[in-house]
Amino acid sequence: KKIFFLTADMGINLVEKFEHKFPERFLNVGIAEQNIIGIASGLSNCGYIPFVYTISNFLVHRCFEQIRNDISLHNKKIVLVGTSCGFDNSPLGPTHHMVDDWGHIKILPEFQVYCPSSNEYSKNITKKILKIKKPVFLRIPKGDYNDIKTNKDIVHFKKNREKLLVTYGNMTKECFPIYKNSDISLLVLNKLHPLKSNISKILIKYNKIYVVEDHFSSSGLYGSLCELMINFNKRLNIFPIGPIGFNLKVGESPEFLMRQHKIDQDSIQKKIKP
Repeated sequence: KKIFFLTADMGINLVEKFEHKFPERFLNVGIAEQNIIGIASGLSNCGYIPFVYTISNFLVHRCFEQIRNDISLHNKKIVLVGTSCGFDNSPLGPTHHMVDDWGHIKILPEFQVYCPSSNEYSKNITKKILKIKKPVFLRIPKGDYNDIKTNKDIVHFKKNREKLLVTYGNMTKECFPIYKNSDISLLVLNKLHPLKSNISKILIKYNKIYVVEDHFSSSGLYGSLCELMINFNKRLNIFPIGPIGFNLKVGESPEFLMRQHKIDQDSIQKKIKP
């Protein structure tokens, strides 16, 4: 009864079910993303748990000052739900390519970051989030992930200890077939920040580690893992596989831009083959 759902002119034929069932705890603020963060902050002051939903480029970049000052600074229990990750919105151009979203959020104190890699994990994410007394950024990729089973924050698919792919979200669909059809191990993360320290115990077992993501590597998972291992005074052969810079090509599909940035399944296999 404390949950209050906010959206910024998004989710037509999707969010109406919330509006019809819980009209007193639903508000579409229109195209006013910066305002929606202020409203969420006020609702939090009134005892509600706001869930703020819009696509990630509007939620993170347009509202960063408000997220920093109204949420992080006060450690408010507010859930930001950002959809359309990586190149999900390829036809809309580079302004809508989310290759630098959660990397901005992770630098803000108190924030937890999740990015489901399977339908199975997504089904239980709300209950998990409600137990967290901190702000959360929930990054939800488009697509169906029924064939991948990852019901924990960290899921380790073991094979040999020579090579390990580490990934999350959309890129799990590119990496999982490589794991199934080769002797390469796979580590899938559903929680991206803060990283659990026990990940280091997994990483040190492998000779070569490839971090595959639809986000800039320096500010994404690759950067986080490098920082984690330096803190444990461990050296690894760890390599980034992610977008490099912005691509002004629009592209008719996510697959087109993933090939352009060499983060599709075939390109990943070529990079890890030597």
